[in-house]
Amino acid sequence: MSPEQLQAKLAYLVAAIAKLRALPQSSLEEFRSDDRTIDSALHRLQVAIQILIDVGSHVVASLGLGAPETSRDILERLERAGRLPLGSTTRFGRMFAFRSRVVHLYDRVDDEVVYEIVTAHLGDLEQLGTYFLDALHPVPVDD
Repeated sequence: MSPEQLQAKLAYLVAAIAKLRALPQSSLEEFRSDDRTIDSALHRLQVAIQILIDVGSHVVASLGLGAPETSRDILERLERAGRLPLGSTTRFGRMFAFRSRVVHLYDRVDDEVVYEIVTAHLGDLEQLGTYFLDALHPVPVDD
């Protein structure tokens, strides 16, 4: 992935999160009141998480950490290499699992879970994106 492609993906991630934040979310009832809101949330979440999987795969490859077998393996490899904080695989692995659920078990996605993610966990998407960028371009620490 070229630096331009990486920047384009990250810009799309930022835009997707902004659009998720703009959805009606004052209550679960409001969120559920229009099917288009839930459909939009699911699409934007799926795309945002896929961007993170793509960027994470790029980071793993760039660092020479081997080829991940699963999306969760991306997190495990980076955590083992000290490029993600301890506990990151558990914390962020849930979002990767959610994306798989949306794609493969779409008929079993709970609206309440989608609402919870949109109202309480969008920061996790941003945080993981930041961690991936930091892994690619670590900031030296002065002694």
